Amino acid sequence: MSIFDAARGFRPSALSRRVRHILLLSLCILPCSASAHPHVWIDYGVELEMHGTQVDAVQEKWVFEQGFPVSLVIDLTHIPKAGPLAEVDVAAFKEQAFTSLKGADYFTHLFVDGQAVEFDEPQHFAVAVDNGKIVYTFLLPLKKPLDAASKSLEVGIWDDSFFVDYEPLNKPAVRFGATSAASCKSESFQDHDHAIFGGAMFPLASRVSC
Repeated sequence: MSIFDAARGFRPSALSRRVRHILLLSLCILPCSASAHPHVWIDYGVELEMHGTQVDAVQEKWVFEQGFPVSLVIDLTHIPKAGPLAEVDVAAFKEQAFTSLKGADYFTHLFVDGQAVEFDEPQHFAVAVDNGKIVYTFLLPLKKPLDAASKSLEVGIWDDSFFVDYEPLNKPAVRFGATSAASCKSESFQDHDHAIFGGAMFPLASRVSC
């Protein structure tokens, strides 16, 4: 669905999203309504930037399927039908619709032996249009690199408030850069240790081992 159709009330067709919404409604207590959550739908890609088994950064791609208020950020006439946005428009997106996510660690969750890992400032933020959809790409460096071979590592993308619904673009949800050790692999699971939306739902996360 195009970003320009976002106001027409379409819903993503992915079955997993439909199931989540049905379950969410079944847990609602009045005055909860069908339109309460979520408001934005994003498909994401994650690639761990590594040197051997050392994790240095998280490379991310966000594809906005529905709900992004593009017209509140820039004039829609500036958006190309396809390809990267102009630098001035990327700067507007970064200032008005990306930097504010810092307090939520850009919805990126990385745990080592159960402890949250801190990220440095994001790098290489870019915005493009692909098949009529807004696409973010950016890199989140770790403040301190870690060794996935000697630690229990879990990673996931989710919004604790469920205002934004995240779903992976790929299977497995987490992939590895070209300089990663060949032994590294990831496995998706429901993270029961980090329930979201007031404990009503469990996000998807991935266990990483090398």
